[in-house]
Amino acid sequence: MIFKISILIILLIGQLCTLAPKLHGTLIILGTSFIYALTLGLQFSESQLRTFFVLLILTVVAEGGASFFRVFLTRNYNVSRKYSVNTIVCNLAGIIVADALMGALVGAILWEYLVAKALIPRIKSIGRVIIRLALVALLRFTCGIIMIIIICKYIIFL
Repeated sequence: MIFKISILIILLIGQLCTLAPKLHGTLIILGTSFIYALTLGLQFSESQLRTFFVLLILTVVAEGGASFFRVFLTRNYNVSRKYSVNTIVCNLAGIIVADALMGALVGAILWEYLVAKALIPRIKSIGRVIIRLALVALLRFTCGIIMIIIICKYIIFL
C-alpha cells in the first residue's frame, strides 16, 4: 500500500512538471509506470503492452507536440518566449517588493512609472505569447492527466 501511494505521489510530481516547459513530466509519468510494472514483476501481456504503447504515444504527443506548438504559435512575435515569461514574473515580483518596502500605493506607482516605459509598448505582444504558451502547457497537462488515469486504471489498480 505504501509503495502504491509513493508511486501516486511520483505521478503527481510528474504531472506538476508538465506545467514547466523545461521539465519533462510525461517522461517521469511514463518511467514511473514502467518501473512500477517491472518492480511488481507484472507479466507483460498483450493488454499491458498496448497500455504502455498508448502511454508512449501520449508522451510523444505531449513532448513533441508541445515543442512544435511552442515554436509554431510564437514564431511571428517580436518578443521572445523567454522575455515574455521573465517580464511577467519579474514585474509581479517587483511590484510585491516595492509594495513591501514603500507601501502599497507609493510602491505600485513608483514601480509602474519605472517599468511602464519598457513594458507598455510590448504588453499586447507579451500577453499573446503568454496565452499561447499557456495553451501549450495545457496540452502537456491534459496528456499527463490522461496518462495518470490510464496508469491508475490498468496498471496500479489491476
